[in-house]
Amino acid sequence: MSFEVDFNWASQGVIETVAVPFPSLETPPDVVVADPPVPQLAFKESGPVTVTMLGCGRWNRDTSYRFNAGCNPEPHRAAEVGETGLLTAADGQRLEDWFLQRYPTANPVVLKNGGKWNLTLTRNGAVYNFHTGIRPAHG
Repeated sequence: MSFEVDFNWASQGVIETVAVPFPSLETPPDVVVADPPVPQLAFKESGPVTVTMLGCGRWNRDTSYRFNAGCNPEPHRAAEVGETGLLTAADGQRLEDWFLQRYPTANPVVLKNGGKWNLTLTRNGAVYNFHTGIRPAHG
């Protein structure tokens, strides 16, 4: 199941969820903040879900450590597994441009597979992965 979000909701969800595993990316340059250590998880194990105002995420481990995140359908309510916030094509492009400019030191990449998009960062040997999608155009 999917739900609609706009650029403002999605970008704030990214900011809030990036700050969970990598707070150093969301602090002013003159403030020194250490990123918390990556939690030790068994292979194929997931950590607890962290819910922010507009986003949610949790650590997962398989061949690597990933903080998987996405938008909330409502403030302070985590999306269910399989639920994804969908953007218009224009808002998706705006989010991609914003993401690549906001995190230049963390190897930002936007992976696209049809309407499924993953905004990824790498830092301290771990990956941040924000799941979103593009609404199909109605014609």
